[in-house]
Amino acid sequence: MADAFDRWIAWANNPPGQRPGLPSDVHASVMSLDEEDRTDRQKVNAAVEHRAELRRTGRTAWLYLNDFDRGTQRTIGDPEWVKVFASAEAADRWFDQHDPEGVAWEYEIEGGPRQASVWIFLADEVSRAVGDLAWAKLFASRQAAEKWLEQNAPGGKIWEYPLEE
Repeated sequence: MADAFDRWIAWANNPPGQRPGLPSDVHASVMSLDEEDRTDRQKVNAAVEHRAELRRTGRTAWLYLNDFDRGTQRTIGDPEWVKVFASAEAADRWFDQHDPEGVAWEYEIEGGPRQASVWIFLADEVSRAVGDLAWAKLFASRQAAEKWLEQNAPGGKIWEYPLEE
C-alpha cells in the first residue's frame, strides 16, 4: 500500500490534468515543508502524521477569508472578515449554503486545543495571503496569544473569532 510520500510523488510528477487525486491533508502537510524536504520520504510521512495528530487532538482550524461585502473590503477585526471552522466538514456545510466556490485553509492552533473561539495574529494586516500557512497564527486562548506576542511580536495585535462547528 502506498504511503503519503508515494501519493505525493505520484501526484507531483504528473502534469496538471493528469494528476491522480490527492487528499487535501496530504497536500497541506507537504506544502508546509521547505521545498527541499518535499522529496524526503521520512519528512513527508512525518509531516502528514503530525498534521493528522493535530487534527485528532483539536489543534487545527480551517479559515475562510470573507473580506468583501457588496464591494466594500472588510478588514481584520470586522466580525465577518474571516470564518473559522472546527473541521473541513463544517466548512463544507457552510460553503454549501453561502459560497459553493469557497475554499478554507487549515491552520495549526498554538497553545492547546481549540475552544469556542480562536485568537488570530497577522504579521501583515493588509495581506490577503490566506493560502500561505505563514499568513496567520492561531491561538487557543488570549493568554497563549499574548504570551507568544510578548516573545515574538511585541506591540502586535490579536483578534478573537468564534469557531463554527
